[in-house]
Amino acid sequence: MVNNLQTQSSSTCSSLLNITEVSILRREKEEIAVLVRATPEKSKKDWEGHAVGVIGINKHRELLRLYPLGFRYGEGLVDFRKNDMLEVTVTKPEHDIRWESRKVLSHTNLGKSLREREIKELILPLVTSIERLNIEGASLGVIKPEIQNIEIRVNSTEAYDRQQYFNLMGDFLEKGEKTARMPVEIRFYFRCEGEKACRGHKVILFDWEFNETVRNIIRDVHKPAAVEKKVKEHFSDLIKEKELYFIMGTHFTYGTWMITGLFCPEKNGKIQSSLSGF
Repeated sequence: MVNNLQTQSSSTCSSLLNITEVSILRREKEEIAVLVRATPEKSKKDWEGHAVGVIGINKHRELLRLYPLGFRYGEGLVDFRKNDMLEVTVTKPEHDIRWESRKVLSHTNLGKSLREREIKELILPLVTSIERLNIEGASLGVIKPEIQNIEIRVNSTEAYDRQQYFNLMGDFLEKGEKTARMPVEIRFYFRCEGEKACRGHKVILFDWEFNETVRNIIRDVHKPAAVEKKVKEHFSDLIKEKELYFIMGTHFTYGTWMITGLFCPEKNGKIQSSLSGF
């Protein structure tokens, strides 16, 4: 009797393991709208090229971290922009335990984009706070910040080309601020709007498009004080007529929060009642 129970137990465990393995390796197709294009990184594969990560949102209002989407410099850079719709074939990553993460096997640009108000309709119900995200064990989220201050550290005003600048950002992400430096580091001091438990945060910005603007400022202005002034003016102009949301993500190694992207819709923009893009 005991032997039979042991045999049944072993069989059940084996079946569960097989189910788990199938679940882990299962391929799925998703249609997502691009919220964030992460900083391109050198590919660790044998083929010569780069890879870019994406934070996207699907029609179920689920935030997903998608990586890697391969590309090569000099070939149109990346074939999609923010708000573009992609069809991605994904599976669970081998080494990333964050539940929102997906390994991209292939992607196709669907040739259509969501309007700003449609993106806002998708993310508005997701707006939360870092405090709540920590409680939920999430590694992606959307917050509406109350900006208290901006810290801009100008480490270098060399005129970097796009690839060099992105490589330096990638080194900073991989090695950390103790051993690597970005040419210009931007940190926001802010509180999470509507969160009584929030005592304030200081978080670094990794938004690709904003850092591309910073790179262009460095090409025209070479004194650190002038660079800082120009960056602050650009941000001030940005939020005069626009709302500001942070797309937050955690660091793969350290688990610390980063501002991976900015979403800046027009203030008082009307919300679309249906999502025609999906």
